[in-house]
Amino acid sequence: MPGFWQTLPSALLVSLALAQCTAPDSPTDRSQPATSIQLMTSLPLVWGEGASMESILSGDTEPAPIYRYWQGQYDIVAVDSLENLAGENPDMIILAQPRAMSPADLADLDGWVRAGGAVIILTDPDLAWPSDLSFADPRRPLVTGLLSPLLGHWGLELVAASENGATVTNLRFGEYSFATRGVGKLEPLAPEASSDVRCNIAEAGFVARCSIGKGQATIVADADFLNAALWPDEASQSPRKSDAVRFVDSLVQEQMESSGGKP
Repeated sequence: MPGFWQTLPSALLVSLALAQCTAPDSPTDRSQPATSIQLMTSLPLVWGEGASMESILSGDTEPAPIYRYWQGQYDIVAVDSLENLAGENPDMIILAQPRAMSPADLADLDGWVRAGGAVIILTDPDLAWPSDLSFADPRRPLVTGLLSPLLGHWGLELVAASENGATVTNLRFGEYSFATRGVGKLEPLAPEASSDVRCNIAEAGFVARCSIGKGQATIVADADFLNAALWPDEASQSPRKSDAVRFVDSLVQEQMESSGGKP
């Protein structure tokens, strides 16, 4: 089933890409160029729940707090394909519970990372993101991450770590503490991945940091923590007050420091 972005005519995609550039929370001064990020996601982050072409073009949409924050911090754009990844060559890719990716996109991403690219993957085996959309609606977030081919190629497997994914769980990851649901676990596969892949699985399987060829991948076994409904009340208007937001920022910073530049 095609994703929401795939149903839009190409001319509209150009208009929507320009619309994404409006960032109400943009900082007024940047001493360094903003990190360029391409985001692929099935979560209602960019336009909010149930957005349609009509509501987007009329401006009657509201991005999720974390995307509004990312607009102010990064040069970020939502995409539905990585077909021109090598040509556009962003600083980083973020996959946040993305829709099923084509074999070509998976191959392009793998090759780009091995050449020196950086990717952060938030993949949830048991997403519990509330939605009023029907299960048949392509705009509804994916319940289960669909990145097994890519993760398996890197020697990893994503599994559900708890039986009740709807239960709120409070996590502590280093200095960050945040609530989420349906936490997964990353486990090594046997046999292991190719010789140019090295993964360090930490925090009881919650995060894997992988060196893949010349590039880096950070995989997190959850995506529900991006949901502002789980944050402290004040964080919805000031996302930086959420440890979930600061946690993702720390992953971006970590990747930028370790990637050593674009491929």
